[in-house]
Amino acid sequence: MRTALAVWIAGGLVMAFAGSADAHDARLQVATESGIVHGAAVPELPQGGAFLGIPYAAQPVGALRWHAPEAMPAWKGVRDAVEYGPACPQAPSPWLPEMLGIVKMRTDEACLYVNVWTPDLYAREKLPVLVWVHGGGNAEGSGEWPPLGPALAEQGIVVVSLNYRLGVFGFYADPALDQESPHHISGNYGHLDQIAALLWVKGNIARFGGDPSRVTIAGESSGALDICNLMASPRAVGLFRGAVMESGVCVDSLYPGSRELETSDAALAKDAGVASGSGSLAALRALPAERIMIAAAEDDALDFEPAVDGWVLPRQPALTFAQGEQAKVAVVVGSNESEVSIFASSLVGGRSYRPKTVAAYRAWLGKKFGPLADRVFAAYPAREDAEVPLAFRTMFSDYDFAFGAWLLARDMGPTGKDAYLYRFTYVGRGPFAELGAFHSEELMLLSRHYWTSWIPQPEDAALSQAIIGYWTQFVKTGNPNGGGLNDWPAFRRGGEAQELGRRIAPEAIPRQEGFELFQQYLDSRLKKGH
Repeated sequence: MRTALAVWIAGGLVMAFAGSADAHDARLQVATESGIVHGAAVPELPQGGAFLGIPYAAQPVGALRWHAPEAMPAWKGVRDAVEYGPACPQAPSPWLPEMLGIVKMRTDEACLYVNVWTPDLYAREKLPVLVWVHGGGNAEGSGEWPPLGPALAEQGIVVVSLNYRLGVFGFYADPALDQESPHHISGNYGHLDQIAALLWVKGNIARFGGDPSRVTIAGESSGALDICNLMASPRAVGLFRGAVMESGVCVDSLYPGSRELETSDAALAKDAGVASGSGSLAALRALPAERIMIAAAEDDALDFEPAVDGWVLPRQPALTFAQGEQAKVAVVVGSNESEVSIFASSLVGGRSYRPKTVAAYRAWLGKKFGPLADRVFAAYPAREDAEVPLAFRTMFSDYDFAFGAWLLARDMGPTGKDAYLYRFTYVGRGPFAELGAFHSEELMLLSRHYWTSWIPQPEDAALSQAIIGYWTQFVKTGNPNGGGLNDWPAFRRGGEAQELGRRIAPEAIPRQEGFELFQQYLDSRLKKGH
């Protein structure tokens, strides 16, 4: 028998045995529908543990590339579940050195894994469950980051994170794939993976101490947008009872139709050196994942994003929500005050365009908003060039994030389910001070895992405790209030949001006049269909 190995898992030190199945601690064995897994002990979870890298579907390789996920084949014996499975194929992210202190993630096309942290494997009453969908623009990321598991599970909930197919493997559309599909569609494979993971949770989470009837799905950035899409999808009905969407929604934009996406993606075969014709799809599937990634990266005209396909997304989610036909579940939704600042920051290799003069700012607004540009400028004015950076940052953060969160909260009214709107305003020190409350910053406080350049502040712990408390209360009850936390009122039209920063309390929603203009712009696009 080998000696115990100390294995670092982001978020906590895990002690795991790396010997034969006979050496496994029986207390950390769980029989899933596909076979037995053996997890790892976690100091923060003495009655439970972590179960990492559990496959939730057949791996999407070979003939299953660009195919709806299929059931995971059963395995014999005991499968070690003590380390994360590889992330789905993706380019190295310039965010990783700051977020995780690494340069590159381990990736593989065989990547459909879930991770489970449970505080009590043998709880008398089954515990509520949070399922986390990672962000990364549907092009990068994994269930490994942010490392939320221990910090949230020790509050008395079961936490699940998942991988799903990304980029060209998750959202490629092609007429030849339509012909294979019983629903005559292609694309949205990443969403189908997320649904498959939720079905895995429904069938298996009770074995880890979780209650399959009390599942809340949560995510940030594109993960939040994906959750919004699942709320609009008939394929996900009944798989969750609550949703947490941080800095991302689907109600403030329009998606291409699947046929439109197929047209833009048609060049992939040519880019990959595959001849057109009846055998092109088989030839593409025979190529190594790395070759597909290179071909996709070299052609900026290719478009890999969610699409209105008539099956996963029957129509524009913005219309589904506007007509009150989304999932009737309670939601927490919000944004950060200075979301877009990080996208132009050297900390993460940001290169986003930023106007430097009033003339350039007004030109950008004219190109974006057309006849509404002057009114948007009046709502977010800059009298001189020196005022442009802050005016643009505030306007663009509102347009891309705060407006959508407000709109989604408003759209929940007809469903009879409460929405809890927040605005995150916490500002860091050192290199983060000039960024304000930037995109994804709240994840450090939610996970208690801070970026490498973060300078600790005395207020970190109190805000972290509050956010973790609100989120886990919501998972437990469908309401973030309770447990001695400051009162957070449910959203009412024209009402308040909860400020989460050095001040934790309800506030009047700032700059709603800008939101009304963005609503007019969205309505005009919906009428035109683009």
